[in-house]
Amino acid sequence: MPGNRQPTVRSGNEPCSAPAMGPAGGGAWAHSRAALDRLEKLLRCSRCNNILREPVCLGGCEHIFCSNCVSDCIGTECPVCYTPAWIQDVKINRQLNSMIQLCSKLRNLLHDSKLSGVKACLRRKVCEQEEKYEIPEGPQRSRLNREQLLPKLFDGCYFYFGGTFKHHPKDNLIKLVTAGGGQILSRKPKPDSDVTQTINTVAYHARPDSDQRFCTQYIIYENLSNYHPERVRQGKVWMAPSSWFIDCVMSFELLPLDS
Repeated sequence: MPGNRQPTVRSGNEPCSAPAMGPAGGGAWAHSRAALDRLEKLLRCSRCNNILREPVCLGGCEHIFCSNCVSDCIGTECPVCYTPAWIQDVKINRQLNSMIQLCSKLRNLLHDSKLSGVKACLRRKVCEQEEKYEIPEGPQRSRLNREQLLPKLFDGCYFYFGGTFKHHPKDNLIKLVTAGGGQILSRKPKPDSDVTQTINTVAYHARPDSDQRFCTQYIIYENLSNYHPERVRQGKVWMAPSSWFIDCVMSFELLPLDS
């Protein structure tokens, strides 16, 4: 390059400086939190008014609900505007679900709480210990379980998936079972079968005071579909909705099933 002229940088390509950290509650962080608050108001269920969980559109109107909030409305009508809600019109809004998950991560980064690990690192200009800021409950239990070399979440459990799965794709559920140490059944288990009764495994992650720890085989169905199997809860074979299965994964625990 001729001479000692320094290369110029176009203003549009100049690196952005990090947000001013300032006092707690002030500066760019406060503006970001306020913007996130406004966004989250648009991501609330039309029925329970909480942040949407597994958002579902009934098809005939623009209202969006948590999947569990409208499981009793499929095939009837929207609980808000009473537009007919046909089973074939029910749709899962996966893009909105991804946005909600992203907002949750942003909330952890921006909020003035023990979860704001990135903020602590920026303030102290050193790498903080991650465990001090990790999300509690499920993620924390999962990490401790792995570090202590304890059985995986679904260790000793067998799963049969019955009916059609649209809200939670069957392939994804099978991957979760496998990752959690569980086994997939190709045939529906029968409570009175000799083969069923000879399985003597115990569900390690079920609550110790629950008879669920002796349940080793689950019949999983999707409670948002038109498939409504006969209820099974006998001995080692229990029936459970796919939403329960997802909740177990999120909390890293075999949660109690409603009687």
